[in-house]
Amino acid sequence: MLISVAINVQNLYDLGARRIGVTTLPPTGCLPAAITLFGRGTNKCVAKLNKDAISFNKKLNRTSQKLKSKLPGIKLVVFDIYQPLFDLITKPAESGFFESRKACCGTGTLETSFLCNARSIGTCSNATNYVFWDGFHPSQSANEKLAQSLLEQGFDLIS
Repeated sequence: MLISVAINVQNLYDLGARRIGVTTLPPTGCLPAAITLFGRGTNKCVAKLNKDAISFNKKLNRTSQKLKSKLPGIKLVVFDIYQPLFDLITKPAESGFFESRKACCGTGTLETSFLCNARSIGTCSNATNYVFWDGFHPSQSANEKLAQSLLEQGFDLIS
């Protein structure tokens, strides 16, 4: 995967791009679907999945540093999505959320994609209280909080 990132950044650079942003992996072990599928009956984040994401993110940062030293004039920012989302999940009340373990849609544990819509059985009436819309994706309210964090991290790309 990191080879793909490096190749894609190099290709963009060769095409003239000088301001490029890439994102880290999120805390995949804290996604409602991951906890349901791999949490072994607990209601906690799956540590192994989060360790894998952290390991990947460290390698992504090292790859980014190598690319910056190799490609003159590039502004390459690695946007950290892991920590801001992890904070929303582990401390939801601090950001105005009520629920971070279950998603708004359906049972809140596995559903995704076309199985999630306003008419799905069990869908909550107020998604703004939930960190997750479905078993994999943050809600609109959570995405707004995450976007603010990413904007702050991206100032380097516009300066």
